[in-house]
Amino acid sequence: MILDLLKKVNRIFTYFTFKRDRLRLMGLMKRGLKVGKNVYIFQDVEIDPGYPYLIEIGDNCRIGKNVLILAHDATTFKDLGVTRLAPVRILEGSFIGQRSIILPGVTIGPRSMVAAGSVVNRSVPEGRAVAGNPARPYTTYTEILERVGSDVRSENVLDFKDIEKGTLTEEEIKEKIEEKGVAFIKTVPSHDPYYVNTDMEEIRHKAEEAFQKFMATTAQITKND
Repeated sequence: MILDLLKKVNRIFTYFTFKRDRLRLMGLMKRGLKVGKNVYIFQDVEIDPGYPYLIEIGDNCRIGKNVLILAHDATTFKDLGVTRLAPVRILEGSFIGQRSIILPGVTIGPRSMVAAGSVVNRSVPEGRAVAGNPARPYTTYTEILERVGSDVRSENVLDFKDIEKGTLTEEEIKEKIEEKGVAFIKTVPSHDPYYVNTDMEEIRHKAEEAFQKFMATTAQITKND
């Protein structure tokens, strides 16, 4: 009984924490934060509350949990009496990993990737992947696609729609990973509250198109070889 009560309290706490997080994000957007279409912003992303109008997030970007995006730097305030301001632009199709820090004046992308835990203090060229503190290029987004794509097979791809229907269980997912070494989930939930300015049906449709195109290309390459 006590365990059930604790679970209920935790669900209520989680719900209100999420609602507060989304209200804060909507407030920043009202104050000038620019967010494009089909943008995924996870919970607890810290966006400079003093200067949200200096920050732009383009279409189809993904921002991981606990990312910090700053448009001001008060390092010199004590001695100079001034705070440096500079815009931040995260351009179309970029991915920002969990707990990364994006500093003022940085432009990322388009189609770039910032690895989890990175501190980005300089702009990232289009299509590059960066990591570290300070973040430095280590590969390209295209190379990441090729490396991950080489492990994708029709037999190790699972469908999120089956999870929603209850026909794919957690045990079956673990069994598939154990059997194949790695597994992949295609598409996204029919409802995901972390998406902003998003038509979920459009997202699901585009994901299916991208997967089918990838599999057709892979099959053609295999046939030619």
